[in-house]
Amino acid sequence: MRILPLLFVLAAAPALGAPTCPAPLHAGASDLGLASFREDDKVSGAAIDVVRELARRTNCPLDISWYPRARLWAEYANGRINLTASSARSAERDRLGQFVPFVTTRFDLVLSHRVAGRYKSLAEFVAHGSARLNLVRGILYTAEVEAQVERLRAQGRVEVVNDFDIAFRKMASKRAEATLAPMTIYSRYLQSAGLQEHVSVMPVAESAPVLAGAYFSRSGLPPAARKVFAEALLGMVTDGSVARIYGKYVGDANGRTLVPDHGRGIVSAYQPLP
Repeated sequence: MRILPLLFVLAAAPALGAPTCPAPLHAGASDLGLASFREDDKVSGAAIDVVRELARRTNCPLDISWYPRARLWAEYANGRINLTASSARSAERDRLGQFVPFVTTRFDLVLSHRVAGRYKSLAEFVAHGSARLNLVRGILYTAEVEAQVERLRAQGRVEVVNDFDIAFRKMASKRAEATLAPMTIYSRYLQSAGLQEHVSVMPVAESAPVLAGAYFSRSGLPPAARKVFAEALLGMVTDGSVARIYGKYVGDANGRTLVPDHGRGIVSAYQPLP
């Protein structure tokens, strides 16, 4: 009788039609509000759900490690992780990995009601305000925002903290007056810190929407694997999965706002490596 050995072989074989995983995924995560957060040692969030869906679609094992934002990129550079999610693009990061956008983001000014005034731009905040701005180490801003931040540094009005949790806890305890954060981040912390009635959120002219997405390691993943992951992730943008995932955290309308025009602009902005 060869039935039992045959059953064993069939059980051990991959499901018919299941994709072949090109490489295991070792993802790094850090405090990014509703995009990425940790509770009771479990890592959750919209960007994390995107990564988990990517792993499911490519039939790949996935492990996720948690780091402070600045340390995450050191671990990435050292090859301990091969994937980050919800990251803005930069030339330095491009040297380490391949950027695949899947969402948009924009930093708004979150200002305590203890500070008088409303500002349409960071330039106005610099020129007419006196509040100090808390910034998170390892976060990238547009060149226009950075120019105003340098003016604030010259005035001694910038403090740097390790994560957004600290920035908003300082605001809740009245030890900080302002920070820059996108909707996916401040939505979580205004609620958890009880700040909804105590701050104003102001869009500022210098901070236009920018692309955010995943970085797949050049050294840790072969080109063929990066291609498979990129195509699967862009497919999630196109079929509406990314907007639906973010909608679970920020509401359906806001989820669609973060993936505008059904993701067409996001997909067209993707630049495959030669």
